[in-house]
Amino acid sequence: MAAPLLAVVWLARSWTTVESGVDALTRAHPSWLVGAVAVAQLTWIAGAACQQGTVARPLPVGPLLAVQVAGSVANHVLPAGFGVGAVKLRFLHRAGLTLREAVTAVGLDTAAGVTTHLAVLIMLLAGGFLPVDVARLPRGEPVAMVVPAVLAGLALLGLLGWLIAPVRRAARRAWAGVVDHLRSMKTTLQSPSRAALLWGGSAAIPMLHAATLWAIMRALHLPLGVGAVFAIYFAASAASALVPSPGGFGSLDAALTAAIMAAGQSAAIALAAVLGYRMITVWLPMAPSACVLALLVRRGHL
Repeated sequence: MAAPLLAVVWLARSWTTVESGVDALTRAHPSWLVGAVAVAQLTWIAGAACQQGTVARPLPVGPLLAVQVAGSVANHVLPAGFGVGAVKLRFLHRAGLTLREAVTAVGLDTAAGVTTHLAVLIMLLAGGFLPVDVARLPRGEPVAMVVPAVLAGLALLGLLGWLIAPVRRAARRAWAGVVDHLRSMKTTLQSPSRAALLWGGSAAIPMLHAATLWAIMRALHLPLGVGAVFAIYFAASAASALVPSPGGFGSLDAALTAAIMAAGQSAAIALAAVLGYRMITVWLPMAPSACVLALLVRRGHL
């Protein structure tokens, strides 16, 4: 909860920048904003396809799509990913899967999302799409000193954890869960249709979010190409995952703002882009998502 509080404090202390950002957003091109709204809705379809790919039995299409919508509001109450994961887990269990099968399916969904996100990010970085001034990056000497120290610290923590019996037992249980997920992933890959739904949906979700951000930047007349915007979004969202605040509040906002500013834009314009992205992906769907969640609970799907 610290990240959202820090974001509120920063916004209060930088109110002039906030006003400039809001003013820039009000002067944005409306057609591009409408396009951004349309693209953002496709993330629910991609999420439904990904969820169907995690299970062998066919799921009802209507409730499956509704669960993706309902998970939006839940995801902004609990730490990142836990809300939508809890909604999906409850839905799969009510749909006839055992609790173990439902947990495995949600874990496979998460693992596929992380894997595809990192894969796309690596490709974008390798292609040189991230528009960051190289002079702002740390020099090689400090990095060469920090990396061995971090590796040594991780090795020390691993050794201490292995010597403590409760930690060792927890690590074994976690490793058993990883093995189960790998086996489930192997079974999924043996079915071309399930693999296409799982991996295609997992890759499409962050790319649609990045496309939404690009449409907002086009509405603000920012001179950043598609590749640059996609690299900014994937890098910022990966960095914000280190701070699992509810819905990424604070962490994702700060990471996106910093990345856009590092690409050469002013603080006001960067904040306008982030505010527009948050308005379309969070605030506008909030009320419909809450209504769909209540309806699913009433009808016994959750």
